[in-house]
Amino acid sequence: MKFAYDGFDAQGERQSGLLEAASKVEALRELQRKAITPIELKPQESRKAPRLLARPLARQHIVQALNELTRLIESEVSIAESIEAMTDAGHHERIDHAFVGIARALQHGESFSAALAASGLPLPDYLLHLVRAGELTGDLAGALKRAQEKMEYDERTANELRNALTYPIILVLAGIAAVLLMFVVVVPKFSGMLDKNNATEMPWLATAVLSSGTWFNANWEILLGCLIAAVASGLAALRQPAIRTLLTNWVTRLPVIGTWLTETDMASWSYTLSAMLACKVELLAALSLSTAAMRIPRRRAAMQEVIRQVRAGKSVSSALEETHTLNRTGINLVKVGERTGRAAEMLASLANLYEENSKNRMKKLMALIEPVAILLIGSVIGVIILGIILAITSVNDMAI
Repeated sequence: MKFAYDGFDAQGERQSGLLEAASKVEALRELQRKAITPIELKPQESRKAPRLLARPLARQHIVQALNELTRLIESEVSIAESIEAMTDAGHHERIDHAFVGIARALQHGESFSAALAASGLPLPDYLLHLVRAGELTGDLAGALKRAQEKMEYDERTANELRNALTYPIILVLAGIAAVLLMFVVVVPKFSGMLDKNNATEMPWLATAVLSSGTWFNANWEILLGCLIAAVASGLAALRQPAIRTLLTNWVTRLPVIGTWLTETDMASWSYTLSAMLACKVELLAALSLSTAAMRIPRRRAAMQEVIRQVRAGKSVSSALEETHTLNRTGINLVKVGERTGRAAEMLASLANLYEENSKNRMKKLMALIEPVAILLIGSVIGVIILGIILAITSVNDMAI
């Protein structure tokens, strides 16, 4: 792709021309290597026509754009030039459009954090606070890098959860399909054995299996309607905050899975708070933002009590200890961080500790789910087959 540039070299002389680059970011880097400060940089090729079906904006798209922006700022490119370069860097359409708006806002004198907040991108609150802190401390690149690392951590955690649940979900769906196939195809072939003459002579299990199969095939429309209604009702209930809170709190009290979810939540809290403190965000604001990022309501309520006690003058470690929010290892790490002035570093270590424990719990949970699912599905299919066999043997006995 060709770009037309206009600018000044190191001697202050006007320079203009064309250069070949894969994107506007690469073109800007090439001008930096030539010691040319651009005042205008325009692509010579027209933009791509808008597509009928736009790509959905994923978190990974935002992380990639933040990564490129951070590298430009770390290379001592001004924020205005960096944003200008990002406006046509070939990212997602919404991201390119947002950077155009940010560039326009910077030209009107707005701060980068304010322009970013008004960009319309789905950004977490902690990112905006990190950017504001980076502007105040003069370390915008460091703030963006920590925000990017936190978003990558969230994405990695979500991917690990999806990957871990993929096989159990497929296993359960395959088992349900197998049971339905038995009732739809296999059981009806033996339903003729169930007549008035020998129904009372059959074992109860055989009668139950054949009767269920016959009723299922005769009333499948009702069953399908009930299934759709149940799914719709469940989805509607999950949209209610009160029901979602009750369900989440109940799940976190279960053995194994509750500990896993709690450790994952605390890892996210520790990681967010560490990034905030490293960027010199005020303590109470950092605690509030890291608490808002938590997913478990009862843990979030406990952290609100921690914030209240810290606001009243207590140290973070004392408040955490009184509310029993962290285990002894976590409290000791926070105490060491407070005593040595390395709270951000200690919290990062705590986040790594919780993340490692969470991964181990997840492996244990997956190792438990798979055999239990296989056992349950096998038991249901075994009961159906046993009922059919009992029906066949009972008919043969009556014939004899």
